[in-house]
Amino acid sequence: MRVCREKGRNAFFVLLLFGLCMFFGVSDVRADDQYVYDNARILGENETAKLESSCRGFEEKTKSHMVILTENSSGTKESQEIADDFYDKKYPNEKDENGICLLIDMGQRQIVISTSGIMRYYLSDREIDDILDCASGYAGDGDYAQAFETMISMSLESYDRGVSEGDYLVDETGKIIHYRTLSVWEMMFAVICGVITALLVYFGICGSYRKKKNQGARNYARLGEVKIRDSKDVLIDRHIMTRKIPKNPPPGHGGGGRSGGSSVHTASSGRSHGGGSKKF
Repeated sequence: MRVCREKGRNAFFVLLLFGLCMFFGVSDVRADDQYVYDNARILGENETAKLESSCRGFEEKTKSHMVILTENSSGTKESQEIADDFYDKKYPNEKDENGICLLIDMGQRQIVISTSGIMRYYLSDREIDDILDCASGYAGDGDYAQAFETMISMSLESYDRGVSEGDYLVDETGKIIHYRTLSVWEMMFAVICGVITALLVYFGICGSYRKKKNQGARNYARLGEVKIRDSKDVLIDRHIMTRKIPKNPPPGHGGGGRSGGSSVHTASSGRSHGGGSKKF
């Protein structure tokens, strides 16, 4: 009887431990599924639930993250930095770098977009300015939920337009990084060219070795007939021409918004972010 009681007690503790692990495990998953962080308390419960659904839909369609943040900052940190750092802390892994963080900072009266990963290419500077212009009107009227909904829907429109070879990033040093992807036909053409080149090199080397085998020792005796003559090069004239080559910016790069360009910066985490902010 005592043995049975001890076995039953051990089984009870094992089941209890298993249940606790399952509980905390589920809690962690639900925490990761949170999209809206209303730290400034400016959204209602229904608005938060609707925004959660919109962010989830964005993530399912784009395979990129969308997170919403509200803050009432003191101004000791720039609003753009707050959005960048929040995204990097929520998604620290490199596999999760693709996404967008939307912030309304009530302390500094700023509305902010922070892009990361591939979304830096999808949302150019001009598109971000357009989104902020539209959303800031709602934020100024106190309709913060509609401001976020507008930013999500317009970000989806930018995603639907896609990324072309004309899209590029401009970092803090002015370096331009073009977006480039190979199509299926280009990859097939590259593979075929590589195979043909390898075959030509292979048969060329084999042919050269066959010729060497057919040559007799008499051919090497002809080296004695070679006569070496002195040759001199005389410099007649020297002419040096200098020419300044202008650095032409890519199409659309210039003053104001850029149609295909996205200005990026390095956040405190070391990760590259695009985005922008606007007062409301």
